[in-house]
Amino acid sequence: MKINDPEPQKYLTKADIIIKLIIRWMIFFAFIFAALIAAQVWVQKTAAATLAAVPAVIKIPSFPPEMLLTDIEARKKYLDYRVRDARFTVYSIKHKDNLWKIAKPYGYTVHTIIGCNPQLKTYDVYVGQKILVPSSGGTLHPVQQDDTWEKIAEKYDIETLFLKNTNFSVTELVTGTYLFIPGKRPAVDLMNEEMKEKYALRELFSWPLSVGGRISDTFRLRKKHPVTGTVSMHGGMDIAVPTGTPVAAAADGVVILASTDAGHYGTVVYIDHKNGYVTHYGHLSSYNVKVGQKVKAGRLIGRSGATGRVTGPHLHFTVKKGDKAVDPQKFLW
Repeated sequence: MKINDPEPQKYLTKADIIIKLIIRWMIFFAFIFAALIAAQVWVQKTAAATLAAVPAVIKIPSFPPEMLLTDIEARKKYLDYRVRDARFTVYSIKHKDNLWKIAKPYGYTVHTIIGCNPQLKTYDVYVGQKILVPSSGGTLHPVQQDDTWEKIAEKYDIETLFLKNTNFSVTELVTGTYLFIPGKRPAVDLMNEEMKEKYALRELFSWPLSVGGRISDTFRLRKKHPVTGTVSMHGGMDIAVPTGTPVAAAADGVVILASTDAGHYGTVVYIDHKNGYVTHYGHLSSYNVKVGQKVKAGRLIGRSGATGRVTGPHLHFTVKKGDKAVDPQKFLW
C-alpha cells in the first residue's frame, strides 16, 4: 500500500515576517490613535458641559450718586453687592407705622433707620412711603471728596480693616456713594439741613425716666378728654409707668416750681433751662428738690404717680419755649 507524503511545510521568508510585523504595528497605532481622538472628544464635551454649569460672572452694578440718594431700590442693589453681614430691605410704610416702631423688632434704635435713609427730611412718614431697612444696626456714610479709608474709620471710631472688610466689594471711594458703618449713629454734620436742625433739638433733652415707659398720649388736640369728656389741647406727652418710678431732669437747669398742688397736674416740678426752654413734670407721687436748686441732666427730681386729674399712673412731660408748649417728641428719642 502506498502511503501519501504529507503536505510540504511552508516557511516564511524574512520579508513576510517584516510585512506581518508592520501590519500589526499599524493596527496597534490605529487603535491608539482612535482612542486618543475619542478621549479628546470626551474631554471637550465634558469641558463644555462644565463651563455651561458655571454661573456667568456677574457685573457689579453701579449707580450715579444722585440716584443712590433718591432711588431706594438702586441704593439697596448698590449695598447688596458691596456690604458683608448686612442685608437691606425696601419697606413700605403701613398705617400707624413710625420710625421707632419699625426699628424696634431689629433690636436697634431709630438712628439706624435715619442713617440709612439720607433722603429723609423729617421723622414723620406717610402710608406707602418707601424706606431702606437694614438687618443690623449701623448707618450709611456718604463718601466726601477728600475721604480716605483711614479718615472715615477715625470719624466713626472703628478699625480701618474692619471698615474695609464690611464694605468688601468697594474698590474705590467715589464721592456721593455710600459705605455701611456697623453699629454707629449717623454723622450729624453730613445730614441735610432739615435733619441737622432736628438732631440739634434732640441734643437738648434726654428721656426723663429711669425706665423706658410707654407713650400713652401725645401732644395733640383731644376730641374727648379721658376724664372730662370735652375737647381740649393736650400740651405735653404722657408716659405710662408704675407709681414710684424715678423721674430725672431732662437737662441742666434751675427748679422754678416744686409743689403738691398744681391743679389738675397734681404734684409737679418745673425746671428752667436758661435757654428759653422750661420743662414740666406732672402727676408725681413725690419730689425731692426745692425752688432755686440747680440740677444736672439725669438728676433724680421725684417719682412718678397718679396725683391730680388722671385715669392711671404716668408722667406728664411738657416742654415750653417761652410761653408756648412744644411737642416733646421733637426733642426725645
